[in-house]
Amino acid sequence: MKKIYKYILFSLVVVLSAFLLSGCTVSDEKISKYNQIISDADLLLEAKEYTLAVEKLSEASELIPSKIDAVERLVDIFVIKNRLEDATRLVDDSGVKLKDSERSFLYSKVGDASYRVKDFERASYNYQLAKELGDTDSKGSLGVAKVSIQKGNIQQAKNLLTGKLSKESEIESTLLLSYIYSLSDTEKSIKVLKEVESGDEWRDSYSRWRDVLNSLSDDTLFNSAKLARAYIQEGYPALAVALLEPQKEEMEEYIDGLYLLGKAYYEQREYERSISLLKGITAVTDLNQYIYWVLARNYYLQDNLEESFSYYDSAISYSGQEGEEQLYKEYIDILIEHNRLEKVLEVVKRAEKFFDEMWVYIDFMEVYFLRRDYEKFVFYMERIEYESLADTLKAEYLFLRGEYLIQISDIVSTKGVLDLFWELDEYDPRYNLLYAELSFQEGNLEDTRIYCKKAIEYDLLRIVTEQAEKLLAQVD
Repeated sequence: MKKIYKYILFSLVVVLSAFLLSGCTVSDEKISKYNQIISDADLLLEAKEYTLAVEKLSEASELIPSKIDAVERLVDIFVIKNRLEDATRLVDDSGVKLKDSERSFLYSKVGDASYRVKDFERASYNYQLAKELGDTDSKGSLGVAKVSIQKGNIQQAKNLLTGKLSKESEIESTLLLSYIYSLSDTEKSIKVLKEVESGDEWRDSYSRWRDVLNSLSDDTLFNSAKLARAYIQEGYPALAVALLEPQKEEMEEYIDGLYLLGKAYYEQREYERSISLLKGITAVTDLNQYIYWVLARNYYLQDNLEESFSYYDSAISYSGQEGEEQLYKEYIDILIEHNRLEKVLEVVKRAEKFFDEMWVYIDFMEVYFLRRDYEKFVFYMERIEYESLADTLKAEYLFLRGEYLIQISDIVSTKGVLDLFWELDEYDPRYNLLYAELSFQEGNLEDTRIYCKKAIEYDLLRIVTEQAEKLLAQVD
């Protein structure tokens, strides 16, 4: 009787298990449908139709929540669109559906994206969860270490980097460890670099850092400045602060060190500390251009435009013939953004004296277009050789030329510009806005609507989104 009872009980367990498992098994039909939706979404992603792709991928994710393919693509879209809060929430909500290792991978992705835009709090949250969920490739642990450095928690970062990490993370972690060791022991910093092969991806970074270490001398302040400059260039200003702050009093007459400390404060978004330090430098040196440039940026990020513009002017004035091209471009862009057209014309004219470059003529085009001085606009437009331009400048040139031609209702020439623009990049939001504006002028409201939406969809940096939205509002 006992044997029969055991047999019945065993049979019931087998039957019940089979029943439960059958409910968890995804049918071939579902898998086939899922794969087709993913393929359709990939085509939409290739065409940068992100909104439609999100709809498809959401459908796939609901169909088989336990598969990572759709969720990963959704995360990628949110990252591209800089919707990092949505990306984080999506991975949070996948908790009971995906494997821990898959969620760790996704958290690392969002952590990397957050780190790139210096959102260190969100990066820390994502990296920490990636670390806790398995972290087989050590990306979570490495990410937590990188954020720790950015927050000035150097010892915590060191502890993580000297722990057991995967081969995939070893090359970058060794370089970071070398940075940290160099704060107090350059010999140890050099030694640890010899323990790994840099590989192709990190070869240049390793080479630059070795050059810095090999160039050090017996001069402590000189060495500190060399190291600090390298830390800042490699994206770790907190290391520069950790090295230079204790030597602040010794650097009173050493302008290079003070400037680098002030720049490191700026990079860490400690604007008041940066301003206080840099304004205290009264000596006239070759660094004045750069000191005033950092001060200008500090004030700009504090929304003090007048002080910012004053320091930009000083930076340009001190730069003379040795002015940095990027300084001029940055200041011109800011002045245009704030509609300071008289001032920007003055700065562009000054740039023309020192830079025999096409970007100066394109800036003239933009300023004169905004001032509606079309005669001077055409003068500079005709000085530009389109084929000699780099692709980025070609796009700027075509957009400005197209806007001008639409203003004067030259439809035939505008279509010629659009043909060139399409060949250059049909996904450029400026191309799509031009197409929408021309369609509107021709009375084709359907195409106006379509291309306004395309412009908004493709405009990841919001260059023309506001213009496209205003035009769309006139149609809808």
